[in-house]
Amino acid sequence: MRVVYTLFLALLIGGLSFATYHFAFQRFESAALSTSLERLSLYQATLRSTLSRVSHLPRVVVLHPFTKEVLRQGKSVASFNEYLKSVNDEAKSAALYVLDKNATTVAASNFDTDESFVGNNYKFRKYYTNAIADGTGNFFAVGVTTGRPGYFLSEAIYQGEDPIGVAVVKVEFKELLRDWKDAGENVLIANNDGVIVLASNADKLYKTLGEIPKDRIAEMKESRKFAGYELEPLSFESENGVFEKRVRVDGAAFSVSTVNTAGIGWKLHFLTPLEPVHNSALAVSAMTFLICGLTGIGLLYARSRVERTKLEIVAIEAERVREANVKLEKEISERKRTEERLRDTQAELIQSSRLAALGKMSAAIVHEVNQPVSAIRTYTSSGLLLLNNRKIKDAKEVFNQIRSMTERLGAITSDLLVFSRKPVAKPSHIDLNTCIEEIARERAVEFAEIGVTVTLDLWKRPLRVTGSKHRFQQLISNLLQNAIQACDETIKPNVMITTIADPKSAIIIVSDNGSGIPEEIIDQLFDPFFTTKGVGKGVGLGLALSYAIADEARGRIRCENREEGGARFIVELPLSEKPNLIMEQQKNDG
Repeated sequence: MRVVYTLFLALLIGGLSFATYHFAFQRFESAALSTSLERLSLYQATLRSTLSRVSHLPRVVVLHPFTKEVLRQGKSVASFNEYLKSVNDEAKSAALYVLDKNATTVAASNFDTDESFVGNNYKFRKYYTNAIADGTGNFFAVGVTTGRPGYFLSEAIYQGEDPIGVAVVKVEFKELLRDWKDAGENVLIANNDGVIVLASNADKLYKTLGEIPKDRIAEMKESRKFAGYELEPLSFESENGVFEKRVRVDGAAFSVSTVNTAGIGWKLHFLTPLEPVHNSALAVSAMTFLICGLTGIGLLYARSRVERTKLEIVAIEAERVREANVKLEKEISERKRTEERLRDTQAELIQSSRLAALGKMSAAIVHEVNQPVSAIRTYTSSGLLLLNNRKIKDAKEVFNQIRSMTERLGAITSDLLVFSRKPVAKPSHIDLNTCIEEIARERAVEFAEIGVTVTLDLWKRPLRVTGSKHRFQQLISNLLQNAIQACDETIKPNVMITTIADPKSAIIIVSDNGSGIPEEIIDQLFDPFFTTKGVGKGVGLGLALSYAIADEARGRIRCENREEGGARFIVELPLSEKPNLIMEQQKNDG
């Protein structure tokens, strides 16, 4: 009977340890995948930022007054080459050059290097043929002159309605690849044909993740897209033969996370090694086995003691006390070890939470500063063009805009201090109407591009409050962005900003015609990191910052749903002028 009992207990402990291993493996893998998705979101934002940083350069070259003159002359001009070089160096792109209508390079930023494009013909490249046919083009390929891969953006140059040339900028991804290498991560980027165009491991470059039709291969060879490289399939194993979920590459097991990059048709793949996950799950399983084994041994020992007590009735009482003390000491020691392991596990969870919060905060900073940084680059290029054309007055206005953008950028990066301490900057009297008009004017082009109607209904007199202009601009910008995003699924999105005054307060109302806010989450909207957006679309800091800015100005902010549909955010801030004067001015205007 004792043998049967022992065998049953051994099977139970083994089954429990096996189940613990699988449960722990799934939990550790899920945590690793969550981290990989956050990393992919950051790399996706970096990739888009790299392309958007230089996407305007072909247009800048097209608008330059000397471009058409160089094309009419049909030969390289030193001053124009120097201009292209200065713009290219300022934008930190790989190359900037101009092709004539026959696709021969007549000017290039690298004219004075061994890799000069001047005189080379690129008629076989799609970025040339697409720009001639459609006005613009984009293309990823290995450079036939430099041998380095890059992404090409192009725009046609017209004389009347006829294209007479093409302006092209080439972008290389050296910084992105260096970041991958420094981080020791395994990342791949495949184009829409399934060819790996960027990889942290150079051995995987220009491998294919699936079968490519012969006509596409022929087309790529004709355009010399991957000149000098044979497109061989990447050697990997998976359950369904597709590069997803769990795969084995070079004998190692990985879990694959994938995101699509809209606009250029690329897919980012993050390979999370499963060996550390396996080792961690195995350690948890071994610990479970050890604990259950000790418990089982304790049970067997207790059973043995019970049997012995039947034979030794006289001596059992004294022995029971001694054994009870020993068992108690063992339980105390085991509990201490368990508590130590629990504290270690809690410390690891806290560290993981901090790292996750740091990742979200980094994404928030990238999101907030991207707009003014992009504006600064555009204004800088415009300023250089105006200076070259000796339009000093216009250039001063542009550089004043740049100074305004840099001040706003500094204010944005300091907004994170709202969560830890009050600002020490001296407050001033700010007109809220002026702040709102500046924000609407700066983002007017963006509103037109995304098809949102923004209407202003402002108080006829200035509404002056005490505080930081940049903080109030951030408050208004955050509420405006939140309202625009709430209208994503609305056919005719409309956002209205209204300002009014009562005897004590200036009131800002930002209304939208979106789908409204579910009642069950209204009380959570201003919590840091609370968001209803999908992965990579928001980290939940905008409304939390808005709440903190309003509170800092001794005001308050609230939200409610509109009866006619949509939602409104209402901000009340104390006036810095005498309320009676404000009301009297409004009454006189009426």
